[in-house]
Amino acid sequence: MGRGKIVTVASGKGGTMKTGLVIVLSAVLAGRGYRTAVIDADPNQSFARWFRTAYEGPSVTCTSEISQEEIVHHALAQADCHDVVLIDTAGFGNQTAGMAIGVADVVLIPCMPDRSSIAEAVKTARQTSSFARVRGRDIPARVIRTRWNPKGLAERAATEDLEQEKLTTLVQHMSVSADVAKISFTGVVPSGCRTAIEAEAVIAELIGLRVLPGKPMARRAAA
Repeated sequence: MGRGKIVTVASGKGGTMKTGLVIVLSAVLAGRGYRTAVIDADPNQSFARWFRTAYEGPSVTCTSEISQEEIVHHALAQADCHDVVLIDTAGFGNQTAGMAIGVADVVLIPCMPDRSSIAEAVKTARQTSSFARVRGRDIPARVIRTRWNPKGLAERAATEDLEQEKLTTLVQHMSVSADVAKISFTGVVPSGCRTAIEAEAVIAELIGLRVLPGKPMARRAAA
């Protein structure tokens, strides 16, 4: 079986829903039968703490690695035995996050509807492009709009700015929802909640872009 896909969630701005996105994507992927791993590369260890104390759901492998010298080796080792590896990075620019971008098969850049989020999205997209050049391979970067109300005035202005910056944005957004806050306490990602439904649509987009496998490797091997 081949190596799994590495998805790095990155932005230099804190509070953009990086960890929340990793929480929901990992649970939904695991629920669909994907062998799923999460690497918490944030020194704050928000995902790892939540996973150890609260998570109740399908099997997910959770490890921590904040060392810039070790993150690439660790991510590749996890990809050797999982279908999808999600890397949750720090909410500030650091070298470990940069190395996590460099090893990724796709980089998701959460962006809220404000100017500072857009500025950080631009910086992260450019950083991804630089790593892709150094490594001599394509590393797709996709902005995912978070805490987003499509009918909001700020969101309309932010959409214009994203288009002006020529950033590639996923069609599906993650809305303003209380679901993530609830999940942080309950440890359960209900399959019918709005956030899980939106995560399903994000996964479908990534499969369509061929940066995620269409089905778990074990199923493909058995077919």
